[in-house]
Amino acid sequence: MGWQVTSYIYGGHQLAPATQEDYRRVATALDDAGGKLIAHGIAWRQAAMDLARDRTSVPLCPVLSGNITVPIATPSSNTITSCIAASPTSTMALAGASSMGGTGVGVAPAVAHGTLPYERLISLCTENARYCDADGSKLRSMADLLVRAHSLYSEADWRARQAFNETGQAVTKAAPGWVSLGMFGLILGGLGASWINDGKPKPSAASWVTAPFQEAYLSGIGSLIAGSSLIEGLFSTDEVNQSAGKISKYSAPAKDLAQGNTLTVRRVRSTVDMVGPSTSVAESLEHLRRLGEDKYKLGSGLQYATIAVQRYEREDGTNAWLVTIPGTDGHADSPFGWEQNIELMSDDAEQRKQADSARMVVEAMRKAGIQPDDSVALIGHSQGGIVAAQIAADRADEFNIRHVVTAGSPVANHPIPEKTWVTSIEMNDELVAALDGAQNPQTEHWLTVRGTVTPSAPQMVEDGVIIPSPNPYAAAQVPNASEGQELSHWLRYHQAAYQNASDLGSPAVAKHEQHFAGVIDGNLRETLYYEGRMTR
Repeated sequence: MGWQVTSYIYGGHQLAPATQEDYRRVATALDDAGGKLIAHGIAWRQAAMDLARDRTSVPLCPVLSGNITVPIATPSSNTITSCIAASPTSTMALAGASSMGGTGVGVAPAVAHGTLPYERLISLCTENARYCDADGSKLRSMADLLVRAHSLYSEADWRARQAFNETGQAVTKAAPGWVSLGMFGLILGGLGASWINDGKPKPSAASWVTAPFQEAYLSGIGSLIAGSSLIEGLFSTDEVNQSAGKISKYSAPAKDLAQGNTLTVRRVRSTVDMVGPSTSVAESLEHLRRLGEDKYKLGSGLQYATIAVQRYEREDGTNAWLVTIPGTDGHADSPFGWEQNIELMSDDAEQRKQADSARMVVEAMRKAGIQPDDSVALIGHSQGGIVAAQIAADRADEFNIRHVVTAGSPVANHPIPEKTWVTSIEMNDELVAALDGAQNPQTEHWLTVRGTVTPSAPQMVEDGVIIPSPNPYAAAQVPNASEGQELSHWLRYHQAAYQNASDLGSPAVAKHEQHFAGVIDGNLRETLYYEGRMTR
């Protein structure tokens, strides 16, 4: 069994209200027509069942049993198979079959007894049911694709989710013990279910079962730690960031004692072309995955806490830059450790700047020679995405950050300036992206792709050849996914989510793709790798 991702798009460039309304009407008409066809399919299937029931009464017919002799009208084109003895269902089916092109049996008006090809009629009814089901499903699928491609109900969905989060935050703040107990029960239920199904407890199952409540719960816990009131919570979304600011006042010094606070950034070289030239978000995501996951497997010679800084030369001789930033690695001397996430999530800009991972990336950008007027795009996974958002938010006076791409990063409350475009990719059940306790802003310059993971449909094979899916746009397959359920925070899930969003032909996605490509438009001249280490 594989896994697939279905994506929904929020924010970005939206159609005019009147145009959206036209698309909604078309989507509604398609959905209604599909529903009617499916209803007709149910009716045809019921007719087949009724005919099958009538056929069971044939052995009781006195004519066919030889007790009574009655003239029978025998059609020349059909085989006499069963008895029609004034059965309303049989009579209706006969009339219906006749209206479908002469497949019914002609019966002489003067004869009260005749024969009927039940097998043929049942087959026709079943076939029509199948056609109605298939065509109805296709129409409804087209309606769903239209809704997702043009984000027709994204604003309503966003507002409903925001209201749910605010309500959940208030409930959590009012009764934290009971709510935490409920969340703990869901976690145990998810672990227990995975234990039964897969033979061992899986954190991915616990994350999946708690996914609808994660943002609301974390927002409520953040509000408690931050000390904000219920009224304040209704008009703000950064409670988690406020609490991170308070916690990092203690966690940062403790981290410095254990790890040290002296950062060393040095240029290193790769024996493998880990991060190649890029012209799209999809290509850059693949390079990010390679740098984060494949550097050891491919024998590149690169170690943990390594980022890539690429220089593109434009036609006019100016430079553009793409910085690729992997996520948390957790090594004892790495600037991309666990505690740094807390500092990066702080609501205080100075605390965010002091996070080791942010300091390392900024130092690498300086060493590479990025100038204040050079166009820069940043792409990061998990903590790498938070670093990218932090630099865009807090280093706007030093760098010209034009576009940020984040994958699985909780960055909703980072004050990224309007001039910077943001493309965020998040999975509904990955937990990490929900750690900010809020939804991303819905603006033209901030696009969010949210993916939902489901098991892949079984592949259809005929004569040894795999038959393509009838609707390739419904979902994107996750490459190299585990057979069993796993955490969707792996970058390959975000890649599948973005692939599905791109396949839909969304104008919002296309607009962001165009902007990202424009930022790094030029010829790749060099790829520089930088490694960071922490010492006392």
